[in-house]
Amino acid sequence: MKRGRKPNRAVLSGIPKEETWDEIRCRIIFGSNEWPMVGLRQLIATGQRQKIEPLMRKLIADCERAALDGDADWFRRQANAIKKGGSPQRAQFYEKIVDLLEYAMCKTLGRPVNWRLLTNAERTYAKRQGFPNLRRVPQVITLTPAGNFTDKTARNIYNALDKHSVWAKKGRSEVEHIIAEGYQFENKERIIEAIQDFAKRLQFGLKKQARC
Repeated sequence: MKRGRKPNRAVLSGIPKEETWDEIRCRIIFGSNEWPMVGLRQLIATGQRQKIEPLMRKLIADCERAALDGDADWFRRQANAIKKGGSPQRAQFYEKIVDLLEYAMCKTLGRPVNWRLLTNAERTYAKRQGFPNLRRVPQVITLTPAGNFTDKTARNIYNALDKHSVWAKKGRSEVEHIIAEGYQFENKERIIEAIQDFAKRLQFGLKKQARC
C-alpha cells in the first residue's frame, strides 16, 4: 500500500492537446514534463537501451524545433530535468486511468450511434457512388485524448479499478479508506474526483453523472 504524496500538479497540468495517450503515459511514468530527457537517462542508467529509440526520436524532434524557434527556455528546462530528474506520483493509478479512458473512447466512438453525420458535400458524393441512404460514417479515432469523449462516467471508470477497503485509525476510532491501484484514498468520492480532474486536464469528455 502506498499513501504517497498528492500527485505532482505540474506534471498533470498544461498537457499539450497534441500529446498522445502513449506520451501521457510516459509523462506519468517518468514524473516530468520533460519526460523524453528524464526517461532517456533513466532507461540508459538501468540498462534498458533497447527501449530508448522512441524517446530519442521525440527528444531530437523537440531539440530541432527549439533550435529553429530560438527557444532558449527549452534548453534550460532540459538542464533542469538532468539535474532534478522526475518525480512519479501515483503513477500506477494514473497509468491505469489512461488505459481505461483510452479503451472507453475507442468503444464509444466505434458505436454506430456515435458515428459522425456526413456533410452535405459528402452526402452528394455518396449518392453519386450509389449510396443514397448513407447518413453517418465511423469517427476517425485519433491518438490523442484532447477533444475526444466517452459515454462512460467517472463512476464507470472507478468501478473498473483494482481496489479494496482498509481500516485506518483516526483518533480513537477507525475509518474506512480505499486502496485503488496500490494507492490509498480517503474514500470513493476522492477517487472519482481524481478521475474527473484528470480527464479535465486531458481535455477529455466523460459522461456526466445522473443526479439522484
